[in-house]
Amino acid sequence: MQAGFLTAASVTRPARVIRLWLACAMALAVMAVALAWSATAAGQAVGVVESENRVVIEADDRRWHAVGRLNRETGGFCTAVLIGPKEALTAAHCLWDQSRRRWVEPEILHFVPGYRRGTYLGHARVVRYRLAEGIAIDERGHPESLLDDWAVLELTLDLQAGAGIEPMTLADGAQRPKLAGQPIASGGYSRDRPHLPVKVQPCRALGIIENGRLLLHDCDSRAGSSGSPIVVEEAGRYVVVGIQSAVVSAGGETLALAVLMQRALPSTVLLSQ
Repeated sequence: MQAGFLTAASVTRPARVIRLWLACAMALAVMAVALAWSATAAGQAVGVVESENRVVIEADDRRWHAVGRLNRETGGFCTAVLIGPKEALTAAHCLWDQSRRRWVEPEILHFVPGYRRGTYLGHARVVRYRLAEGIAIDERGHPESLLDDWAVLELTLDLQAGAGIEPMTLADGAQRPKLAGQPIASGGYSRDRPHLPVKVQPCRALGIIENGRLLLHDCDSRAGSSGSPIVVEEAGRYVVVGIQSAVVSAGGETLALAVLMQRALPSTVLLSQ
């Protein structure tokens, strides 16, 4: 199985940034630092920017209600986003058990959209999940190819009908021309702020690499925020263009990297189709 990916023209950027993302493209295999729950010690903030530019998402902002924590019973969390009544999207490395060197059992995963200091808008367990065909995990616990760092989760409950949570829409091919050059945003949870959803808005798309399959951006990203949706605003709603995967460093600069996604995926990828 192969994922479908968004392709779009990259935004105008200074020559220094062009050199930076080209360097990152050549060095991704050795420089990627996946933002799993095991990536940093408790309390340590590893982000893209040094200053705090994250803002707590307002509880009544329904545009972000589809974003939630993906908890596992053995400890730790990532971020996931509801993309269908019973489907959520996250980063694949969030489902890897590094201590046992195997994928976690679906039933130990809990998706909790709208989680805020012990309260939440909905809750569902994971029945099963689908990964990229042939995905391989390296000794550090993340995919050997960052192109494979995505996973679709099938949930036990219809959170749209049962909890009134509107899924975020994935970008499709017809939206590609509209997405190029627009400001982007990101929203999710992080290890240093685990009990409130935060957003970074606006931030910038700096370059698209790997034949339009990976996005370099400057949205602040911390441990726990893996799986956070990268979105653009369209007609008052958010459209998911990618999923946060890793942080890369080159030339003294640090940038975030997301896997670009689109709705026009093979029918075997989205579980409900």
